[in-house]
Amino acid sequence: MENLSIRNVSTFEHLELDAHSQSWVRSINHCFTEDTTVENAYLPGLYITLLGQCQYSTPNSPQEKLDNYNYHYAVALADEPCTSSVVFPSNATWQTLSIMLPLAQLHEYGISSVSEVAHHFRPEARISELGAISGDILRCCESVWQCEFKGLERQLFIRAKAFEVLSLFLHKRREDSQYGMSSRMSQLREALNHVEDNLDQDWTLSSLARLAGSNQTYIKQDIKGLVGTSFRKWLNKKRLNIALERLSGDAPIHQIADDIGIKSQAYLATLFKAEFGLSPSEYRQALLLKRSA
Repeated sequence: MENLSIRNVSTFEHLELDAHSQSWVRSINHCFTEDTTVENAYLPGLYITLLGQCQYSTPNSPQEKLDNYNYHYAVALADEPCTSSVVFPSNATWQTLSIMLPLAQLHEYGISSVSEVAHHFRPEARISELGAISGDILRCCESVWQCEFKGLERQLFIRAKAFEVLSLFLHKRREDSQYGMSSRMSQLREALNHVEDNLDQDWTLSSLARLAGSNQTYIKQDIKGLVGTSFRKWLNKKRLNIALERLSGDAPIHQIADDIGIKSQAYLATLFKAEFGLSPSEYRQALLLKRSA
């Protein structure tokens, strides 16, 4: 296993974007000939990373488990100096174009806050957003990775493409933000409809967030605004309403509980009585008495 600093990767290139803001662009287009651990050091800043071919694992993950980041972008925040290490297997290709903007100088690029760049920004997480690269940005990156210019011409070309990538990325962020909230709520409605059609599954807030293409920070706010309560209360209400309907039939109560995703008959009884004032068996008995009267 070879161990390298990112600066020692043979195809590593680092260029200052301008003379005064301390922003930079880095490019790598490399094929590893042996298993290699690459360590990267981060200074405080906002990092926009575009990936072409890229599969790697982390030092603590199982050796055979590779994370596939082919043709993805990542927005990351480093609020203090930190390091990270990734492991590339032999014959792996790593194509990356990374832009760093110092936090104190974001305004020089027309960015008033990090949330303008990362729609799903989470203060507790260093990687704020991960997604697929759009075609126009990918073509800019590929032109850098495939560029055969040398010397000053190459430096000028990479800087120009970095500014083009940055302008396209920021434009898409701001364009999306105009429709972001309505789109997010629409996705949440679709996700809730899916949950309602599949109540037997084990739903959590994190699984709902994944289904809606959001995260737990946003989903808590959005679901409260959409349905007026928490996801857990909404889910229990939907399940109990189905149980109420099913109890008019002859299905066993434990089967009803299982069909609506409630762990046990006893837990169903607890929830049901808290909501309706009767246990499921008491409610069913009351229905039978009413019918026979």
